[in-house]
Amino acid sequence: YLLKDMDKAVNRIQKAIENKENIWIYGDYDVDGITSVSLLLHYFKSIGFEAKYYIPDRFEEGYGINCDAIDYIKSQEGNLIISVDCGITSIKEVDYANSLGIDFIITDHHQCQEEMPNAFAVLNPKRKDCSYPFDMLAGVGIAFKLVQALTPSDMMEEICNRYLDIVALGTVADVAPIIGENRILVKYGLDRLNETDNVGLKALIDICGLSDKKINTGYIGFVLAPKINAAGRILNASLGVKLLLSETFDEAINIAKDLYDNNVARQDIEKQIVYEAEVQIKEKVDLEKDKVIVLSSEKWHSGVIGIAASRIAEKYYRPTVLIGIEDGIGKGSVRSVGNINIFDILYECKDMFIKFGGHAQAAGLSIPALDIDEFRKKINTIANSHIKKVDLIPFVDI
Repeated sequence: YLLKDMDKAVNRIQKAIENKENIWIYGDYDVDGITSVSLLLHYFKSIGFEAKYYIPDRFEEGYGINCDAIDYIKSQEGNLIISVDCGITSIKEVDYANSLGIDFIITDHHQCQEEMPNAFAVLNPKRKDCSYPFDMLAGVGIAFKLVQALTPSDMMEEICNRYLDIVALGTVADVAPIIGENRILVKYGLDRLNETDNVGLKALIDICGLSDKKINTGYIGFVLAPKINAAGRILNASLGVKLLLSETFDEAINIAKDLYDNNVARQDIEKQIVYEAEVQIKEKVDLEKDKVIVLSSEKWHSGVIGIAASRIAEKYYRPTVLIGIEDGIGKGSVRSVGNINIFDILYECKDMFIKFGGHAQAAGLSIPALDIDEFRKKINTIANSHIKKVDLIPFVDI
């Protein structure tokens, strides 16, 4: 309850349950979003209440909350939307929902901007007016805090045992720092994951050949999570939710096989993007002068450029923006390096973006394709006052 607005969020949800209102969970399409959605759906099911969920299509709708989705939820008689792992920048979308008589509870861990959405409650430890002692929880960590707040204290241990495997999966997958409270959630989450009752997780562990292994953070980050992540990158993120909500092993193993095959396809696409990006760097980028790499192509799959951006940022050790162009709109994924806060740099370019959000190390944006060259010049001009030469020297943080 140290999370600002937690009391308001709990009261509103309890009222919705009592009145049998129509609750929708609105999540992001990465592993953090998928695990957050799944956790809340599991919770509502455990108390005999059926909530619904919505995850936007990465390609048709892009990141975050959008008004068409709100219209759809309204058409399904939705009364209350709980966002997970997104929503902190959705000012006009929340206003639109309010105008339709839909209440919004936002749970998010991304960087707050100057203006906050006018939601019924906003749970984000990065709020300036929030006294929560740890502000590095992943989206699934905040969803878990909400479930804890909704749970009677005598059931807290049972709740931890039931959900910490999913919390650990989402926290590690989102590369949240494993310090402070995250370290505790992941430590005990790994214990649960190695004895998980979740049929979907069992099937995924089996299909990845890890049944006889002790699952650690490496296995989550490099084997399990990419399979779930690939669902939102190539197919549909709902497949990841269906896996984690599976009730029979046969159902779960079929979904796990699809996710596995899908990830192989994702790896092939990623290799091609990285190769083409490196060709562009040789031809167009002055690494002596440019502190931020900005590249674009109409051939790049917007669902995979985030991973490719990580590879380029790591190899050339500077913040990287890769943009896939379709129908005149560029959808970009941004990855930073070291201690460079890329969110602060992008924020100074925000007038150029159709949409933008993220945090210190990673962000997403959309921009008119015609403005990409101007953006490349502008961000590098701004970067000169934020990034020193020493920031572009790789270091090992022990």
